[in-house]
Amino acid sequence: MEERRSAWRALARRWVPWLVAAAVLGLLFLRYPPGEVTAAMARGNWLAIAPWNAVVALVGLAAMALADWLVFSAFAELGLWDVVRGRGGTTILMTIHYGASAGGYGVWLARRTGAGAAASSAAIGYQMLSDLCALCWFTLATALAWGDALPRRDLVVAVSGVGAGSLTLLLLVGARLVPRQLGGIARAWRAVSPARFAASLALRIATLGVNVGGTIAAAHAFGLDIPAGAMAAGLPVIYIVGALPLNVLGLGAVTAAWVAVFDRFAPGAAILAFQFLWQALSIAMTVLRGLPFLSSVLRDIAREKA
Repeated sequence: MEERRSAWRALARRWVPWLVAAAVLGLLFLRYPPGEVTAAMARGNWLAIAPWNAVVALVGLAAMALADWLVFSAFAELGLWDVVRGRGGTTILMTIHYGASAGGYGVWLARRTGAGAAASSAAIGYQMLSDLCALCWFTLATALAWGDALPRRDLVVAVSGVGAGSLTLLLLVGARLVPRQLGGIARAWRAVSPARFAASLALRIATLGVNVGGTIAAAHAFGLDIPAGAMAAGLPVIYIVGALPLNVLGLGAVTAAWVAVFDRFAPGAAILAFQFLWQALSIAMTVLRGLPFLSSVLRDIAREKA
């Protein structure tokens, strides 16, 4: 009986995101027929999106690799270039989902450093919580600064504020309180000093700024006339929805969030056209930037496993 339940849970984890994404896209296409979306794509200057996509991808890799290195090198001997390779190669899985990328990153980290599964998993958990902490701080700041037209601004401010504060306490103070008896888990978390945490968090927030700035510039170049302030406040909310396991290939609930947040500023078909093109180019750029590192990352895993 337990094996049957486990099989059903595994099946649900695999297919629910696809079903949710398909259902959301189906409902959106009922409201905005595909013909209108493709016509909006044809009207937009989609070639102007690509340079901004490249900037976001390359600057993001450099900044986030440095942020991760500050965490990983605290408990294991690991060079910055190693982290660039590892992150670049494994984030190809980001085209599927954030969690898949994190899982591959964790396997690579454990094999490359020999630190063990517990310490590496703890470090990846610390990194993921740091990402969420940075996103909460960024969402709070942009909602307060430019969120006048944000749907349910009060709720966004409250949730992001609580998240930012609690995650900061967890990562900064809670890490010092992890019992040493937990072995590798404690070693990974306790090794990250407050200075390393602050620097890593600052880099993650800066990367979000680059992502938002690049997306705003690309949207305006495409012809999507949404005020920069509104996009700066709305995009972090969309990023939160995009991190949920309800999206596949960057489509699904996050697509509906784009329309819900920005439809007061632009036609829904035009918003969908930009989001589809931006996501397609993001996938292509993520794969292209990761391919040069993929073979060496796979060798790291295979050599250490052997």
